[in-house]
Amino acid sequence: MSGVTLTDETLVVDRDPNRLDELAIAFSRLLERFDVGHVFVAGYVAILSGRARATQDIDVLVESLTERQVDDLTAALDAEGFWGPAMPLASAYEMLSNGDNIWVAPEDQMTPHLEVKFVGDEFDRASLRTAITAQVGEETIPIGPLELQIAYKLYLGAQKDVEDAVHLYTLFEPNLSTQRLEQWTKRLGVEDEYDRLRRA
Repeated sequence: MSGVTLTDETLVVDRDPNRLDELAIAFSRLLERFDVGHVFVAGYVAILSGRARATQDIDVLVESLTERQVDDLTAALDAEGFWGPAMPLASAYEMLSNGDNIWVAPEDQMTPHLEVKFVGDEFDRASLRTAITAQVGEETIPIGPLELQIAYKLYLGAQKDVEDAVHLYTLFEPNLSTQRLEQWTKRLGVEDEYDRLRRA
């Protein structure tokens, strides 16, 4: 029987990696090979922790890179059998440096895919700087801190985002830092939404 626990800044997912996890793990290992700081965020974090909802993408933030670094990375992706379903990987640096995301997927596959973006604002930088570890089976990947993930999901405000926030808060509330959660909800201006979440 699988389960998920949050202990000592590590999210332990007691099951074998699924198709989404395998894609995230493979991409994470490639980024590590090039010493690229990265963190998985958004809906994938909720799904990783057991929320049952469909998704076609895995959001990952990477530190800002030079054109040469991106070219080396995309060459490695190509060699490992990845492609850009939405645009050629050769356009990656132009897209990323303009603040857009790029899609990366196993060759000839549209979904699931990774949506890769340079860190852009203080919340992206905080996710990268204060990432925690998710352990899936024997593998580990960095994920955004859950307090910031919850607050940012409340800020986005779409139904699926609020449901992701409810899932994470309900599941991990005893292990969350109330101080950090209140800090992020204040920075994002979602104190009222947070109050409703606590009362739900």
